[in-house]
Amino acid sequence: MPGRADLAIFLVIRPEGSLLPAIDTGMRRVAVHWGTAAVDITLPAEVPVAALIPSVVDLLGVDHSDHEAARYRLSVPGASRLDPSMTLAQQDIGDGALLLLSRSGAPLPAPRHFDVAEVVSAALDATATPNGGGARARAVRLIGVVAAMLFTGAGGLAIVRNTLHANGERDVTATVIALAAAGALALVLAAIAHRRCRDQTAGLALSVIATASMAMAGFVAVPGAFGASDVLLAAAAAGVTAVVAMRVSGCGTVPLTAISVCAVVIAVAGLVGVLGAAPLRVVASAAALICVCLLPVAARASIALAGLSPRLETAETEPRYARTRSRAVHADRWLTGLLAGLSISAAAGAAATVLAGAPRLSCTAFGTLTGALLLLRARCGDVRRMLVFAIGGISVSATTFGVAATRATVPGPWIAAATTLAVAAAMYFGWAGPARPASPVLRAGAGLLEWLALAAMVPLTCWICGLYAAARGWTLT
Repeated sequence: MPGRADLAIFLVIRPEGSLLPAIDTGMRRVAVHWGTAAVDITLPAEVPVAALIPSVVDLLGVDHSDHEAARYRLSVPGASRLDPSMTLAQQDIGDGALLLLSRSGAPLPAPRHFDVAEVVSAALDATATPNGGGARARAVRLIGVVAAMLFTGAGGLAIVRNTLHANGERDVTATVIALAAAGALALVLAAIAHRRCRDQTAGLALSVIATASMAMAGFVAVPGAFGASDVLLAAAAAGVTAVVAMRVSGCGTVPLTAISVCAVVIAVAGLVGVLGAAPLRVVASAAALICVCLLPVAARASIALAGLSPRLETAETEPRYARTRSRAVHADRWLTGLLAGLSISAAAGAAATVLAGAPRLSCTAFGTLTGALLLLRARCGDVRRMLVFAIGGISVSATTFGVAATRATVPGPWIAAATTLAVAAAMYFGWAGPARPASPVLRAGAGLLEWLALAAMVPLTCWICGLYAAARGWTLT
């Protein structure tokens, strides 16, 4: 049959030669594109990609703007960049592959994954907080600082509690020596931490711990029952230690200045209480009024303390730029510390007045005015000062509201309604306030309200101190 003969011919055909396996030559013939330029080159497959990029850049003739250094990368179209530490063979780049050369600043498409587990891992890595070595070390140091501060506070509260309930049967000498030694050791470690180890966080934390230890030592050192003398000596010890820590450690100028200012105010109030035996509400209200009145003077005081004020005895007409800049930075730190210390002292004095004098109407009004005045002063542009004033004003306002609600016969629904209004106002000013800047008229009105509140605090303090009642008994003869 003719068809069978043709089939037989095809069946006897054999391929010529032998089927040999493909041999890897160790080279890859690829095409590299850079913008509109392209080049076909042969690259070694066992050399890391990072070592191949400079030669590829030279072959493509990439221009460098102003001879500035730039980082380049190779990538496959539609995929992420090639790992510069791996070779072409390790990344499955074969002959005829198309590669793209780009600078590191140019964004590349996200890698495409074929496994669900890889997709989940990449998504978690993209949204996770960076946890490199530096971030982890800072977090560990912060944990240590917080733990040290908490243990210091817990130990101080225990010592104060034992002192108040010891009834004269306490070991004063040993406790004072232990606390003073701990404070001195903390001062030395603060100086070492900042001046030698360059760790400002540890230096500031140790300075605060030393101040607290010395304050507790002064509180315990006073014999007899608890009184204003304990507060006086504790505040004096804290103020001196804060100033010494600021000079020794060389860090924490703003917080240590605020602590020293608060300590001075408390010490003066304690001295008045020791000499005059005045009630707590009288001393606290007078101290708060003085602190509020000193707030406008803090700017001039900071200029004088930093040496920015002109001096008549100097022959230099124009001060040097570097020295003026350094003094300006010191003046800003002084101003922030003074304002923080005075505002915290005013808030503490107003809160003490409300707690000690409630449910008197004068004490409640004093707390309300102090909180409003501090909140009005939070209009400043510096974020740190704004936070200090706002926190102080909110603390006083919340304390006044809580004391008035608990000690006055107010129905529950009214308290719930007032609480809801306060929360709504706080949320509105927190979210809608920054989006709508105040007009010049509102700013001028806020400044006028601040001065009116300050003027109203003076007769209110006289009312709390009992000067009007004493004036009724005066007779002019």
